[in-house]
Amino acid sequence: MKYRREILRDVEGYTPGEQPRIPNLIKLNTNENPYPPSPKVMEALAALTPAQVTKYPDPVALELRAECAQRHGFDGPEWIVAGNGMDELLALALRTFVDPGDTVLTVEPTYTLYDVLAKLHGAVLTNVPLTADYQLAPAFFEIPARLCFLPRPNAPSGVCANREDIERFCEIFDGIVVIDEAYVDFADDTCMDLPMRFDNVIVMRTYSKSFSLAGLRLGIAAANPAIINEFMKTKDSYNLNAATQAAGLAAMRDYDHMLASAAKVRATRQRLTEALIQMGFSVPSSQANFVLARWGGEPNAAALFQQLRDRGILVRYFNYPNLDDCLRITVGTDAEIDRLLEALGGMIG
Repeated sequence: MKYRREILRDVEGYTPGEQPRIPNLIKLNTNENPYPPSPKVMEALAALTPAQVTKYPDPVALELRAECAQRHGFDGPEWIVAGNGMDELLALALRTFVDPGDTVLTVEPTYTLYDVLAKLHGAVLTNVPLTADYQLAPAFFEIPARLCFLPRPNAPSGVCANREDIERFCEIFDGIVVIDEAYVDFADDTCMDLPMRFDNVIVMRTYSKSFSLAGLRLGIAAANPAIINEFMKTKDSYNLNAATQAAGLAAMRDYDHMLASAAKVRATRQRLTEALIQMGFSVPSSQANFVLARWGGEPNAAALFQQLRDRGILVRYFNYPNLDDCLRITVGTDAEIDRLLEALGGMIG
């Protein structure tokens, strides 16, 4: 294609999880929350006025950022930037802090969008394999880079890197550290305090998972105000629409609703993990709203994925080295997990 930019020649683009609109489908493949958002979110959306639709939204989402800053212990909104989903903020981190040709560091396995974003930006992505128990390997601490993407909990394993290792890395890394906390509301601890201790640390959150707002696209990043000021230079003028700002503000003001939803997911995650292990799967201890189930028997993981799909149950299968014997399973409702386990039992029993 003669009009294509040369940089796009080897870029395939990110492949999102399948999003079919099929009645009665059990959708356990894209890590959405199985429970609805706060009723206050729906009230806020219903209360949108014609003026909020016809006029531009607040270009810097000041009220939402102030609420997030207060909730997470920062002095003011200058510590927060909001984006059209966390994916926009990940792309902005490259646009803001990385020049084409620079090295970007991450772990392996990891969120595959990092690779796509780095290629689109002309950066060189270096992946350092995690240890067998999904912790940071010694080599990870030795590689220089302009920026590091560090998912915690990790995707797709769900395992949290040791927090002491994260702190040590932030101390010695001579670049920007982006800690991707997309799933942290389902975990036991967080790194949200680290931007106040290290001026090179950015902690990112999404509202798609624990807050049940995947359809509205909202993410935030917390960092030193000097870092946030650079983001403000590179973000789109009106990157967060009025509906998303209103919904995000309502969700933050009903934080207990999110915590209750996350607690239900955590309880079901434990039950799912124990049942899968009893069936013969190997399942690392997940701190996310999904589990990674490794299977060494017959039928193989690819066949299990297809057989589940044929029964109206979607999970995620990655046809990648070291993951092609795994299924990543989103934690759904108890009833959905019951159906999944029953179906798997019939396939491998």
